[in-house]
Amino acid sequence: MFLKEIKLTNFKCHSNLELNFETGESKKPIRHMTFLLGENGTGKSALLKAIGLVTAGSTALGELLGTADDWIKNGASFCGIEATLTTAEGEERKIKLHIDRGAHLSEIIGKNLESLQLIDDAISHASRNYFVVGYGASRRLNRDLQLAGASELSNARAKRVKSLFNPDAALVSLSNWAMDLDYTGKGEGLAAVKRALSEFLVDDVNFKEIDREKKQLIFTTPDGDVPLTHLSDGYQNVAAWVGDLMFRVNQTFDDFKKPLNARGLLLIDEIDLHLHPKWQRRLHIFLTTKLPNFQIIATTHSPLTAQQAAENELYALQRDGAQIDLVPFRGAPNKMLLHQILMSPVFGLESDESLVVEEAKAKRREISLQGKKPTAAAKRSFAVQENILSETTMNIRSNALFSQEDFELLRAINKELKAKK
Repeated sequence: MFLKEIKLTNFKCHSNLELNFETGESKKPIRHMTFLLGENGTGKSALLKAIGLVTAGSTALGELLGTADDWIKNGASFCGIEATLTTAEGEERKIKLHIDRGAHLSEIIGKNLESLQLIDDAISHASRNYFVVGYGASRRLNRDLQLAGASELSNARAKRVKSLFNPDAALVSLSNWAMDLDYTGKGEGLAAVKRALSEFLVDDVNFKEIDREKKQLIFTTPDGDVPLTHLSDGYQNVAAWVGDLMFRVNQTFDDFKKPLNARGLLLIDEIDLHLHPKWQRRLHIFLTTKLPNFQIIATTHSPLTAQQAAENELYALQRDGAQIDLVPFRGAPNKMLLHQILMSPVFGLESDESLVVEEAKAKRREISLQGKKPTAAAKRSFAVQENILSETTMNIRSNALFSQEDFELLRAINKELKAKK
């Protein structure tokens, strides 16, 4: 199953929002990756939750929905989610979820019975149908001694997306799952875990072994051999959702020789959470390589992550008063310089300089444009701004026409000319 289109009406902060995932290509009609940008409060997480709700099915919906009014925009009497799905055979399935203010779960299920039944019937034939897995921004490594599949939730579909809805939801314990694979002799599964961990590590950290006695995954680092729980927050965060994802996929597609080649939908909120820029630059190719047939929808605040997106993969949510619009990025971010992306409409920055430099230039310009003999106070302020800017490193980019030496020579000439005035 792939998601072809999603439409929201009065859902959380969204009055009307539509996002289409089609590519227009016959071989790959649905976009593999979609990145969503936006300032806080523009509804990025809400969009992921809407997808999780409308694809949940009746049983999972009851464990995810909570209070109906929480999903409805202020001042509205209802909210709606409409989605178009495509099956492996290319057939379309239109599903929707309508929620009235004040409605109870039974009323919501009754009003949406047709769409829910469509998903429920598919799931009853095979649990892998409409496979959706999602991770919220509060995801964290599970250090529990019990294998992570056992949580308070009874529904497997709800478990797969629960961290999108509940910051306290526990993910699968990667260490315990790896040890379970090792103990049961499922070598192929364990080898896949090892490869996934090693391929996403920085150059000086490597997966080493399983310590069966201490029940820990051990890694080699510049500081010696350490357990997973002693690695950085960034790596633990990635290991948490990557480990949980591999568990869910292997559990659902256990009859596949290569489970990670299965089809499905992956939702990730703040995909680059806690990650160093070096790791952010690896995310796109890591996911594309590891999950070649998954449709991936992720939110981000990072220009480095955005820079990995191909043409038509990057979208921004932008607020204009109470209205939030979806703005597609024009061009291919993965062929642009970082400062070009930062100063594009999707980020909305007017400059890639620091606020200190921006303000100094603005004040200097304001004084220069006064058009009359400056006061003593204005002269002093102008001198302060000049001093700040004289100590500022000039903008030097890797593709610039001038080298560092050229800039230093220009700076020296400029200084000498000023001294002669």
